[in-house]
Amino acid sequence: MIRIVSAEPLPQYRLKITFNDGLSGIFRVEPERRGGVFLKLLDPGVFNAVTVNPDFGCVEWPGGVDLCPDAMHQSMSGSVSEAELHSTAALREDAPPQSGKGN
Repeated sequence: MIRIVSAEPLPQYRLKITFNDGLSGIFRVEPERRGGVFLKLLDPGVFNAVTVNPDFGCVEWPGGVDLCPDAMHQSMSGSVSEAELHSTAALREDAPPQSGKGN
């Protein structure tokens, strides 16, 4: 299971991330592109309050904003397509599950 072990906020809404498999690098959060609850992260005080959830291994911020570690890992390792990388649902923990039946 892919988990984030450390996250450090950087300027321009970026995070320095290290995963439990040793992959590390810079992840661009892009709150203005994601919209919705991610707009809270445009406040530097909120963005810089990022933590790693010890139970789920994801990054999270005050107010219930978080990112999926699997999707972050895939985008940082280059194992997703450009379309998947820019899919808001692919990076949101609170996105509704896709049934695959005529969505």
